[in-house]
Amino acid sequence: MSLTCKDVMSVEQATLSPTDTVSKAFHLMRQKGIRFLPVVAEDGTYIGVFTSPTLIKLLLPRAITIQMSGKGSKSLSNLGFYNVDEEDFHDSLAEEKDEPVINHLSDPDNIPLVTPDTPMMEGILLLHKYKRHVIVVEPKTGRFVGIVSINSVLRKIFDRDYVV
Repeated sequence: MSLTCKDVMSVEQATLSPTDTVSKAFHLMRQKGIRFLPVVAEDGTYIGVFTSPTLIKLLLPRAITIQMSGKGSKSLSNLGFYNVDEEDFHDSLAEEKDEPVINHLSDPDNIPLVTPDTPMMEGILLLHKYKRHVIVVEPKTGRFVGIVSINSVLRKIFDRDYVV
């Protein structure tokens, strides 16, 4: 029997609700040592992903990130002139910390989705292609099921023969 994404996915994945704050996301990521969190509705439906690169983007001045997202626009490549002290820095982030994560999801075109029955090798190809975790979603309900990650795949391979 061929291995599927269900066979290699992690099911013990922390998630966020759409109304959870950026601050909560940061603390959960830090506590769990992870770089992304699936955002899931109350009924379990997958909505999107909040990532650590999003946290970094929130640290930049809004004018810069608007300019960066425009098609064909030129953005600044150096912010050495933009000096802030610690108080300015905290003040500028105060409103962002309480923002709901639903307002800051990653671009869905950059997040690969599979079903539990997707062949494992397809999941591995998507890991390689996108350089990020693959979200496993139930096809009929859209419910979040788990994550295929580099670690979950490697655990399937190496845990069997590793003895301390």
